Amino acid sequence: MSSSSDFLLASPPLRPFDLRFHSRLESPAYSLRSSSPSPSLAQSRISSISMAFDDAFDNLPSDDKLPWEVVRWTKLRKLSSQVYSEAGKQHFGAPTCIAVAATIAVGTAKGLILIFDYNQNLLTAIGSNTNLTEAGAVTALAFSHDHTYVASGHEHGHIYIWHIKRPLAPRVHIPPFDPLRPDHQRHEGHVAEAKILHIGFMAKRHSVIASADDKGMAFYHISLQNLMGKQVQSTRLVGRYPSVGLRSETQTRQRKATSVLAFAPMPLGSSPHAVETRGLVALMTPHILVIISTSPTAQTQYKTGRPKTISDTMGLSGCLDWFPAISVKHVKGALNGTTNGIHNSNPRLAYCWSNMVTVLDVAVGAHAQEGSRESSANTPNVPGMHHLEFTQAKKYVADEAIVSLRWLNSQILVLVTVTQRLLILNEHTMRVTDIVDLVPRQIMHHDYFSKQLNELVISGGAGGDHYATISDAFFNSFRTFKGRIFLLGSYEFVVGHLSSWAERLMSLMEAEKFAGAIRLATKYYTGETDQVTIGLPEDEKARHDTVYDRLIDTVLTALRYELSDSGSSTPTTPTAIAANDDQQQIDTDAQYRQIAELADASFEALYVADALDVLFDSVYEYFENANLRGIYFETLEPYILAEKIVSFPPAIVKELINIYASLALNERLEEMICHLDTATLDIDQVTTLCRNYELYDALIYVWNQALGDYISPMADFMKLISRYFKLTPSDSSTVSNTDTTRTDEHEGAVEKLKVDISKVYSYLSYIFTSRVYPTGQYLDDDDAAGAKASLYYFLFLGTTVTWPREYGTEILVDAEGDEKAGQQSFPYLRLLLKYDAAAFVAAMNEAFEDTFLNGAQDDTASDEEDVYDEAKTKRHELPDDLIFGRAMSRQYIVNILLEILSGAEFSPKETIYLDMFIARNAAKYPQFISLSEYLLRQVMLRLCAPPSSEIADDCQLSVEYLLSAYKPEVLDDLVKTFVQVRYFRVLKWIFRTEKQYARLVSVYFEDMDAETGASAATTYGSRDEVFTTVEECLANKSELSPEQRTQVRAAVAENFRNLVITDPTRAAEVVEKYMPELHAGIYDKLSDRQDLQFKYLQSLFTRELHREGVTVLPRKQRAKWNTQQARETYITLLCEFEKGKVINFLRYLQKGDVRLSKVLSALESAGVIDGEIFLLRSEGQYAEAIRRLIAHLGYLKEKLLKLYPDSVARGRTRNRGRWVHVDERKLVEVERTLQHYVILGTRLCTERSKKMATTTTTTTTTSGPSSGGVATKLSEAEMIWLDLIDSIVALTRDVSSTLFPDITVFEKMSHSSSYDSPTKTILFLRRLVQDVFSALLAATTTTKVSANNITTSATGAAAPGTTTSFLRILEAFLSRTAAASPSVVDLRNVLANIFEAYIYERQLLTLTNRLLNKDLMVHVSKVYAIRQEGWRVGGQSCEVCGRKVCGPNAPFEILNAWERKLVDVERRRKVRFRSQAKNVEPEADYEEEEEDEEERRGRTGQSSTLTNGGRRRQQRRMSASASEDGGDEDESERVIRGNGAAYDERERQRTVFLRPGEDTGESAATALDNGPAGSVIEMQTSGSTGEAASELVSLVMFKCKHIYHKQCLEKILDSGRGTMSLVNDRGIGEGYKCILCQ
Repeated sequence: MSSSSDFLLASPPLRPFDLRFHSRLESPAYSLRSSSPSPSLAQSRISSISMAFDDAFDNLPSDDKLPWEVVRWTKLRKLSSQVYSEAGKQHFGAPTCIAVAATIAVGTAKGLILIFDYNQNLLTAIGSNTNLTEAGAVTALAFSHDHTYVASGHEHGHIYIWHIKRPLAPRVHIPPFDPLRPDHQRHEGHVAEAKILHIGFMAKRHSVIASADDKGMAFYHISLQNLMGKQVQSTRLVGRYPSVGLRSETQTRQRKATSVLAFAPMPLGSSPHAVETRGLVALMTPHILVIISTSPTAQTQYKTGRPKTISDTMGLSGCLDWFPAISVKHVKGALNGTTNGIHNSNPRLAYCWSNMVTVLDVAVGAHAQEGSRESSANTPNVPGMHHLEFTQAKKYVADEAIVSLRWLNSQILVLVTVTQRLLILNEHTMRVTDIVDLVPRQIMHHDYFSKQLNELVISGGAGGDHYATISDAFFNSFRTFKGRIFLLGSYEFVVGHLSSWAERLMSLMEAEKFAGAIRLATKYYTGETDQVTIGLPEDEKARHDTVYDRLIDTVLTALRYELSDSGSSTPTTPTAIAANDDQQQIDTDAQYRQIAELADASFEALYVADALDVLFDSVYEYFENANLRGIYFETLEPYILAEKIVSFPPAIVKELINIYASLALNERLEEMICHLDTATLDIDQVTTLCRNYELYDALIYVWNQALGDYISPMADFMKLISRYFKLTPSDSSTVSNTDTTRTDEHEGAVEKLKVDISKVYSYLSYIFTSRVYPTGQYLDDDDAAGAKASLYYFLFLGTTVTWPREYGTEILVDAEGDEKAGQQSFPYLRLLLKYDAAAFVAAMNEAFEDTFLNGAQDDTASDEEDVYDEAKTKRHELPDDLIFGRAMSRQYIVNILLEILSGAEFSPKETIYLDMFIARNAAKYPQFISLSEYLLRQVMLRLCAPPSSEIADDCQLSVEYLLSAYKPEVLDDLVKTFVQVRYFRVLKWIFRTEKQYARLVSVYFEDMDAETGASAATTYGSRDEVFTTVEECLANKSELSPEQRTQVRAAVAENFRNLVITDPTRAAEVVEKYMPELHAGIYDKLSDRQDLQFKYLQSLFTRELHREGVTVLPRKQRAKWNTQQARETYITLLCEFEKGKVINFLRYLQKGDVRLSKVLSALESAGVIDGEIFLLRSEGQYAEAIRRLIAHLGYLKEKLLKLYPDSVARGRTRNRGRWVHVDERKLVEVERTLQHYVILGTRLCTERSKKMATTTTTTTTTSGPSSGGVATKLSEAEMIWLDLIDSIVALTRDVSSTLFPDITVFEKMSHSSSYDSPTKTILFLRRLVQDVFSALLAATTTTKVSANNITTSATGAAAPGTTTSFLRILEAFLSRTAAASPSVVDLRNVLANIFEAYIYERQLLTLTNRLLNKDLMVHVSKVYAIRQEGWRVGGQSCEVCGRKVCGPNAPFEILNAWERKLVDVERRRKVRFRSQAKNVEPEADYEEEEEDEEERRGRTGQSSTLTNGGRRRQQRRMSASASEDGGDEDESERVIRGNGAAYDERERQRTVFLRPGEDTGESAATALDNGPAGSVIEMQTSGSTGEAASELVSLVMFKCKHIYHKQCLEKILDSGRGTMSLVNDRGIGEGYKCILCQ
């Protein structure tokens, strides 16, 4: 029949054996439904408002957003009234700090200590009878270990130790000392006026304390009682005394600003620990954390610096706190080496720099760990002392600076941030669990550090550390003791503790957030929240025992409260509730959602707590009494589907079935039943219900799982099939044939039957493959074997079956509708095949894969035999169905199917599936299935005659299976048959096996579709397979003979078109590699497929060009296929398919590679103007290229004008120059295109001009008449320049006249502050005209570059080296313009553009010259600045004679020489400017000024020895004399007048011998830096008095900075050199050596 099972409905008969049967209910996992018949149900599964609190709890909001207080604060009103009242402040002073132990101590500004008990009673006021005025306010407090003593530190450096019960006088007083007093010089202790910020008792001793102040000093104090009375010995732990006369400490370098940010001695714990004997003290400065042991001697045990990863913007803060060693009970039992599961913990130090919290674990080790960063530093080698090990265990980084830190208990840290937020930190996980806002508490804080550490703010101190801010001190106002938090506020004193989990639940219940409370309690039970901070044990069992009762009580209380107000007339089902618009029993939708959410939270809580008895007892009773059973079952449903709850009382099951069945929720009910534990079901009730409502999936599940009955469901299916045939016409052979006279109701019944019947095939498939129907779970081996045997017995017994065995009836069926008619053999099997043979055969195909059918040959069968033998022993004998089913085999099933389907009652459309089944399984299981060759051949022939095209491919695949196991003796006849039915895959396999490669290749091409190139078997094969086959056949390593290769080539040549159609790119590669002679076929055999031609040629040219790797292909290296026809065809195809790649391909061509007549038309048709121009240029046809470019410019002009409507253009003057509706994007695109082609044209003209300049041939033409009426002869280059310029100017003129008929409008718009689109367009076109003329100027102008300036010149004739003349082109252009446009205005505009081009060139050159000069002056300025720095000498006297040459007390003449130099420099500057103004030689003018100066010196009696004035005057006279004699200009004259090398040489020599006090300048610096080791700098100075005053003495300075008089140095050096010259021809000493350094 054409009816199909579930899998066939998803996919028609195509490939039936490749699909698997699936049921509607089979799913790997179940989740809550996304939708429901009740709209309110979906809403009930949305998180309620109460859940928002729980989510917010996870996101750490402030406590004011939670229904509970994270910290439950208690105001100490009585204490606050005594401390903060005006009377209290006046009598005691304002509170400043606190300490908490067995009592509460409050320090005041008057130095008193107020002791309160926890009833807030004032026990005593310590210091009230003592004058503490000089001590100042209390700044630090600490209790002793036994809480009987209290120590106080004061702002002026005093320290007191008081007995709480004897407060009249201090037991110990440690005053500060004044370092300036002589009697205090040997004291150790705090300096006066140093605030004592930290104080603490050491271990159990009352007389030993440690303290630290704001100056960065910390001390260890021991009070001793001896004959002299009480004495205090102080030992400095850290810090330095101030440098004001104290000790002998001198400040050799600047100190870092420092202070003690945090300080604490390690307290004693509840359990002794070896570390406590060392007396550890931890302190923190802005730079380091250090832990010091005080016993037996003060010794640094651990030191670490501030982490570099902390951002400076966080601000500077530091805090620390110890947690001592305690006894810890191990929750899981006794540990090794401990008793009763109790062990001692190590002391821990929590410290924080800015925002980074670190927990340091302190342990005792036997030996130091080498290289460990955590080991103690400088461990003392003291006998009997343990080595300490420090481990940074955990870290936490906050988002802001932390100003105070305290241990709340062994697992919780409380942190106060700079913004006064309290962070609750779980030390185990280092995760913040809660955040509390402390701003309302107004914690008291003090600015202790900003003054001392001011230099560390931003600018940084001596060490480079710098911070944005210095945080205030909170440590004396924030204390913890035994799980309580104490805060000293500015106006009140409060104490708080963390709210417990029970208190939080109670807060939610009081706020009537019942669902939220239940969900939070569930999280407490499962441990999803932080247990430590809320007081829950970490051990799972202990936590469950603690929370269980409260969780159950919360659920019942919430349900009792919420459901008690509901009436008794509420609809009982979710669908009825949704349909009840009035919501009679539930006032609002919000209330309904609240109840549904409450139900969801309650079910989840009870399921997690494994309290299902409560769920089915009390909870169900509440919903039943409130008449809300619908919500109850709606909430229960997802738990059933997820198999979380699979069994519950029968009464509830019965009510569930009644409600869902009455509402026609059959599918949902069936789905739930299939997931229930069948042991809890009423079998009679469920089976009856399933039959009545046709719930066959549920019926099968109950029969199979509850009773182990697998045949009863088959009996029901047989009845359904019989009923189906009764409803269909008797002459109908398939279910697809329908009676047109049927009513819609009748057709609906038939369709419903078809859906139900189709489940039988899925059922068979599931059972035969050991799966539970319909859930898909796997059966146990025993149950699976029994189930398979039962079904095989039912189907293949051959007769009808009586079922149940003992008291059942015979199952009679008839395909024609008469159940009591005579039965044929195998009645049930025939009925299933008659209805849908394809589905049954597909089910058996899956069954054949199971090992159950292997029989005794398989090991599994032997195991099953043992199982059955054991069962037989227990039951004395096996049932008939198991005995028969156990003997079932694949061979038997195949024989039965062949027998049945060979009858006339089955058509070929039905028997073909059996043939496919046999063909597949005969090949897969040849050891189990044995068929005759005749039968197999008949099967193969029937497969070659498929009844429809839909299963033709399945038949071919079956033939492939069969041929893998069956080798027919006569193959040729079958091959002909395969060719007729087009079984190409089979033919390929045969020809490949038989090594008939030519026929194999031909078959591949026959398999190709002639039009699309798609294979008829694209589903199974790749289109590359044909190419792979051809390559395998023709490869050099192929085993084919030459004759076979020839045959393959012939087959490929014959099917060349199909080969290219399949894949042009691969075809080109294969043909080029193995059969290049076939390339020519691309032109004639594929003339109608230009797309394939293009891809084919593109592949060839791409490989060719990449193979060469050059810009131009040499003709000798080109492939044979690379002909002129190939190139021309490829260019034509490129124009059609990929225009953008035309230019790239043309660049590879050489002149003559293509015929222009064949290519230009294609380029022109495609609009590839760049390609036309490029090709014409490469062929040397510049004039034609310019002509085509000018034509395209005309097209662009029209395109530009179309963007401006004519109507708008005509209204230009009337609309005040306003334009509308102009597409700016298109306008910019056209303008860019215009600019591109104008630039391209100028390049063509320039290139042509250069080529003509290098050739001797001159080609001229005649332009139009000139202004004088005489013809002007122009070269070809000049003509194309003229044509290009004329076209650009004409384009500009036409567009201007169109857009601006009145030119005055444009003139106004061009001078306005903003331009509209037409004005921008005209200005753009005018710039193009200027660019063209600029290019022409550059091409026709010679450029000269001189030493002083840059000049350009253009002449009327052609410039040297070129045949192009600008003036000739301009003359011809003006003549042509005057003839074409006699308007004076137009001519004026053209000339204006030309002149603007000239001006532009001039401005460009001027700007370039200016930039060069500016850059040069920058370097000159640097050189001048270096010259002014000079060189510093090592001493001020000559190293030989000791006379002063510079510095203080030097001869007065040195100052005079310096003044003369300044006058000389100023005179030189004036002469230079004057010479520039008069355009005269500056040197001559300067010499005249110098001569006048020399004469003035002579008159005044000043020395002029070795000046240049006289020499220059004498040289000028000699030059004049030589000139009068007619002699040539000699070197002297050139030195005086020239500006060349001789002038530079003289100036360079002059810089060596300088006047006194003059800087050595650049040449001196060069000599010192680049010269040899003996290089010197020579200077001249005059003597001091008398005859020596007229003698010039040169100075010599070496690189070593030693300075000598030249005469003194030479006297010493000459003694060993004889007459050897020490000075070179330029006057520079080369043989000098420093006598001190040599």
